[in-house]
Amino acid sequence: MEDSVKLEIQEKSVFEMGIIEAFKQYKVSDISEKLMIAYQELPLYINQIKEQNTKEKNKHFILNLNIIDKLGRIIERNYININILISKIFDLFLDQGNLSILSDNSNILINLSNQIMTILEIIKSCDNYYELTEKSINYMIYLTDNSDKFLSQEQTEIIVNLQNQLSSKMKSIAFAKFQNENLQDILRLCKSEDAEEKERGIEILNSYFSKLNSLNEQFDLLCLFGEDIIKAVISKPNPILIDTYYKLCYFFISFLYNLKYKIQLSPFENEINSNMDNLNIEKLNEQYYILDSMEENIEIPDNLYVTKFHGKEYHNMKIINQALYELDSVKKILLKHTSIFSLAKILLDCLILFQDNFKAQFACFLILKRLYFIFPKYIKEISELIVTNIINIISFDEKIIDQYKDIFEPYIAYLLLKGEENTKNKLIERLTKIKNELKKDYLNIGNNYPDLDKSLVESDIIYISGFNLNIGCPINIDIDAGDEEEKLIEIKHPNSLLYIGYNLPSYDINFHLIKYCPNLNFALMSKETTEKKIQFEEQKFFYEIFRLDKSKGAKIILFIKNPGIYKVIFDNKYSWFNSKSMRYRCTIMKEFNNLGLSSANSSDDLKMEKKESGDDLNNIENNKEDEKEENIEEKNENIKISVKFNNKTNIPDINLDGEDLNQLDEEIK
Repeated sequence: MEDSVKLEIQEKSVFEMGIIEAFKQYKVSDISEKLMIAYQELPLYINQIKEQNTKEKNKHFILNLNIIDKLGRIIERNYININILISKIFDLFLDQGNLSILSDNSNILINLSNQIMTILEIIKSCDNYYELTEKSINYMIYLTDNSDKFLSQEQTEIIVNLQNQLSSKMKSIAFAKFQNENLQDILRLCKSEDAEEKERGIEILNSYFSKLNSLNEQFDLLCLFGEDIIKAVISKPNPILIDTYYKLCYFFISFLYNLKYKIQLSPFENEINSNMDNLNIEKLNEQYYILDSMEENIEIPDNLYVTKFHGKEYHNMKIINQALYELDSVKKILLKHTSIFSLAKILLDCLILFQDNFKAQFACFLILKRLYFIFPKYIKEISELIVTNIINIISFDEKIIDQYKDIFEPYIAYLLLKGEENTKNKLIERLTKIKNELKKDYLNIGNNYPDLDKSLVESDIIYISGFNLNIGCPINIDIDAGDEEEKLIEIKHPNSLLYIGYNLPSYDINFHLIKYCPNLNFALMSKETTEKKIQFEEQKFFYEIFRLDKSKGAKIILFIKNPGIYKVIFDNKYSWFNSKSMRYRCTIMKEFNNLGLSSANSSDDLKMEKKESGDDLNNIENNKEDEKEENIEEKNENIKISVKFNNKTNIPDINLDGEDLNQLDEEIK
């Protein structure tokens, strides 16, 4: 009976068959296709095992020796896209509810631990590294807690050693140092009644967060100590300290970032491009693009097509004009750290008191609007604050309000027409009481917005010429002479945008963007040089598609038509003596509702475009890749790049809803 039950489980396990078939393949595309089947079937397989375990006395498990052996041997082939997919399989394995049904075989569990360590080393510069590391530590804690069931004394020591290794990698030295040394100094400065000392404390806080390894680590530190720091700054609310509170808002709101962005040409760019015909999407992706440059000595590579260079106009960027994009991986990080809501509430309770100060109310508005759309389950807790803030805002001088009506009015209209019921009723009640005091009929402002769309109301506007995503603090890295720093990037969705901003306070760095092309056949590419072939082989299937030599800083926007694996390299190998310090940001945005493309393509064409571009070996959401060998001309059609070079020593300040808080005073005047 036991054998028949096991046979029944095995027959249902498309997951295991997918692993076995993937192991049998030699072409990367075939391995990916079979492994994708296994990945997609794994949640169903896990549920089947759990159901069987509730019905049968004999316990069934996810892993067996065959599965773990085949996975290990596939990992050894060292195909980066395959190993990223295996990391996602491991991520499902290590969900808290699955640990008890992984296996009861100590060899399998030890083997899995070793494979996890190998995969983590491979994906250490990927966005999912932090989460998988966290799950891996919990898995090893589970093993040691249950060592009497699974492990010998020697095996337990091995697992404890692996766990310690991961824990040391999980938190940077800067994280531990902050708690032990820096926190008290920052709190002392922030508690001071002197504005300069408070602001010095906030500056040190900003600087220190940039020393952390990742956005995840920044969030963890903020959630641990943010309450103490915010309370220290606002312990005794004082209107004289409004500018100081405002600087604290700069810092805080970079973590309460918006999730959706409307990208459009500025009025100046629209005027330039008004006489140009709509562009064909098939022709748009044949070149790379530089948007702007502040450096006179940059050489333009042959494969770059310039849009704006030294102030001259060459082409346009209509491909992403009026496009709506949503953050991808960093969206999950914010939604996971729900305690940021409590921190926001502390800050709001202070700022809302200064009802006659427009800067304070504007900061409240930005925070409340984002909380409303990002954390809808907490709306009732901030309902009164939202209404109070709106009443305060619309009570200011009409000249001030008119400058920001495109930000305020659609949101007010949305609350009145489609908002949460309690907030809507409170707002109507308050507006009715003061309607005779107002110069505008806000109660009926919804008439001005007949086609109000939630996604557009909640999105921030980004102009292409001033593209800037301020998400957390920029990461600060030091690169030794003769060394390089790299970041692995997985583009999961077609028509994605990749934003990279970096700069160096001194010296310069080589920047490389390379794409993983395991099927690239140089024999078919007569135009390619021997040097390119050698580079390709040294980079292990990564082909260089774009580089900037000795750049002091750049702001790069890549429109990526098809999913794939990319790598950014900051290269200091040419330097014999000088190490380099630099700060950078890297963010992926996925297409939400690309209005800009609709003018160039019919909806049917666009659907077909999405379908075709989904057939990539690295696209986790789709099943197959095009089995033709990749050609470098096809690679060039996948990407459109905008670059903005920057000589400044700092990455630009926070840009919110199209308005820079730093310039708010001037605009009000």
